[in-house]
Amino acid sequence: MRGLALCLFFAGLSRAADVYLNPPSSLPSRLSPSHASSAISHHLGLEEFEPFQGNEQFAAGTSFVGQGPKNGLLISIDETDAKDVLPESMRPSFTLSNAPSVSSFSSIISTYLHRAPHAYAHIFSLPTYDAPLSGVISFLESDDAFYTDRFGAFELKGLSEIARAYGRASEQYQLAAETLRAAVHSALSKGDLNLVLLTYDGARAEALRKREPQQSPLPPSIPQQPINSVSTCHATEEVCRNATSACSGRGSCVSASKAGRTCFVCACSATKDSKGRTENWAGQSCERKDVSGPFVLLAGTTVALLLMIAGSVGLLYSIGGQELPTVLTGGIAGGQKRE
Repeated sequence: MRGLALCLFFAGLSRAADVYLNPPSSLPSRLSPSHASSAISHHLGLEEFEPFQGNEQFAAGTSFVGQGPKNGLLISIDETDAKDVLPESMRPSFTLSNAPSVSSFSSIISTYLHRAPHAYAHIFSLPTYDAPLSGVISFLESDDAFYTDRFGAFELKGLSEIARAYGRASEQYQLAAETLRAAVHSALSKGDLNLVLLTYDGARAEALRKREPQQSPLPPSIPQQPINSVSTCHATEEVCRNATSACSGRGSCVSASKAGRTCFVCACSATKDSKGRTENWAGQSCERKDVSGPFVLLAGTTVALLLMIAGSVGLLYSIGGQELPTVLTGGIAGGQKRE
């Protein structure tokens, strides 16, 4: 059941989803979602999560992948953008078949990022302020002597956004496409890199997403807990557990609602550290500490202290050269008389 999550994700992609593998593999031109998921996992050295289940002939097509330490790179991109950056001689390794609906590639990227630590020594993390394209370039240009096997996964939407804003003939788009084209050529030339590139029909996916609310069934009779729009919402509880490694052991998958549909997300729980202190967790899989509470407390205390200091300074300034009350000056006057 470990491969169920990705099988469902791949089953949600559009019919025109193509997969490019480098180094190339001898695979059928069309694969079912389950076989496509297994082939990609095997190519990236993550076959322990999705074995070929006895299909030796199918597995033989990718048996050479994973010999010795290698880096892994997973990229998803709109097929229209891919035509502008991929070499003309590059052909898809296979195409997904029997995929009736549309789902986000973000779930696939997230799932592989959660699995990668089991097979790779270093997972390339992208700062929140960086664009995915700059992350791909940094991944390819980095030369970390301490890690001979690194993994990175990126969802490249920047080209499509630039095309919508400025047009594909604009200087901005041409510059971005040329930059990504150079990055792809660099990836293809690296002998120690297993590359997987997923392309999809973004226009068709967007059109189907816009029609989904009109085709949705009646809302659920039991109100569900709303979730944040940036969270990954999984189809079933088991898919949620598999994709998030059981919420990293710090929570549980609970029912929620998103766009009027019921799905499952991680509800993080508080834990105790070795010193008995309470730790709160956040993230799509409860993978990071939630520091919002201490931050608000610290910020509030700082603001209160600043206001008190400002008030004290203002009070002293308003007093100015006024004569102090006798209660305050009596002791000083008495001391002067004794002299």
